Amino acid sequence: MFKLLYIEDHPAQRDIMAQMLELSGYEVAVACDGIDGVEQARSSPPDLILMDLRMPRMDGFEAIRELRVEPNTAEIPIIAISAWASAKHKERAIEAGANEHFTKPVDLPRLLETIHQLLN
Repeated sequence: MFKLLYIEDHPAQRDIMAQMLELSGYEVAVACDGIDGVEQARSSPPDLILMDLRMPRMDGFEAIRELRVEPNTAEIPIIAISAWASAKHKERAIEAGANEHFTKPVDLPRLLETIHQLLN
């Protein structure tokens, strides 16, 4: 079973997405901000990370950059998920090191297909 790490500061969104991913057959760990997410990824590297971009303490852009410079997390696929829908924010996420960018509300079938592609 693949392990995913979902980093999201909004509790309701975090819980709903984690449940959907678990129902889709994934083991899901959650983190409430970028600092917690980076620490979890370092201590127990997941197979894939879902990263909100706008969070307190450490935003998703910075968290992605931190993960990309660490040898044990540099190659983990990262999907940025954000309410920011502009091309500029998508470009910033990709430049920081994200593999993909999704806008909230997330198209779950498309997200699951992207997760499958990145893990295989």
